[in-house]
Amino acid sequence: MDTKRKELEKLFGSRLRQNEPMSAHTTFKIGGPAQYYLDVDKTEDIVKAVKAAKRLGIPLFIFGGGSNIIISDNGMKGLVIKNNCRKFDVFQMSGRIKNQKIDLAKALVFAEGGVIMNQLVRFTIEQSLGGLEYQLGLPGTVGGGVCMNSNFPRIGVYVGDCLYSAKLVTKDGEVKEVDNSYFHFAYDKSILQESKEIVLSVVFRLSPEDKKILWERGMEALDYRNSTQPKGASAGCTFRNISIVDAMRVPTPDRITSAGYLIDKTGLKGKRIGDAMISDMHANFILNMGHAKAEDVLALVNLIKDEVKRKFDVPLHLEVKTIGF
Repeated sequence: MDTKRKELEKLFGSRLRQNEPMSAHTTFKIGGPAQYYLDVDKTEDIVKAVKAAKRLGIPLFIFGGGSNIIISDNGMKGLVIKNNCRKFDVFQMSGRIKNQKIDLAKALVFAEGGVIMNQLVRFTIEQSLGGLEYQLGLPGTVGGGVCMNSNFPRIGVYVGDCLYSAKLVTKDGEVKEVDNSYFHFAYDKSILQESKEIVLSVVFRLSPEDKKILWERGMEALDYRNSTQPKGASAGCTFRNISIVDAMRVPTPDRITSAGYLIDKTGLKGKRIGDAMISDMHANFILNMGHAKAEDVLALVNLIKDEVKRKFDVPLHLEVKTIGF
């Protein structure tokens, strides 16, 4: 008898599924079965699941949009939760009365961790609230965006720039509220990548701006992403950008820190192993051309790292997370 399954079913009933194929839930369309799988649309159920996994001594993995991850073909042990908590709204505004009109200064926007980032961005633009517009077109959820400090690198605008506060749950099930300073935001990084805490909800502090201008900025970012990033199944950028020190030492044109530039110069664009292929449009993307396996992707990852190290003596570090290996 699977006593752990029985305990989880007591908490979550028929919503709990076994051997759910993760390939159906990732942007890469890759991944074996999850031992226990649960869709969650209430933040209190996330807290409940974290505590249950801790009590039962089983691994726990929580994801949102399924981007930025490569899951093993052998699947995942323990409890896997898809965060579908998607409430968001403007809940506070501040300003003053000027010339008998409301002069709005700031607005606080609440969003749960499972909110689709692109949906939230469009909402804030329509509300004439600026701060998130350059994130238009990002895949994934608010929780993932905060964890990775998603950005528009062309002008250096980050999700963390307008984060005001957040509610997190620790791996032990403790719920806590923190402000922006807690996250130690940097390029593609936040403290959450080390602490393994989960975003339950966030508050963004946004500023009133002309809706037309916000849409122009958003479309600039969207057009840039569409023109530089390949279509198709992928996990997004595979490697983090290199350091400025390495960019100066190589040297790269204008000291650009693009990992894709170095990969391109190794001649690996279009290289294919099985159904996994290094994009011939952007070398920092690996595409699933049909039925790629995780092992095919990792073979390309290792080939890229070896070739860049050999040619430029620069170590590359994964931006995507590998899970279940």
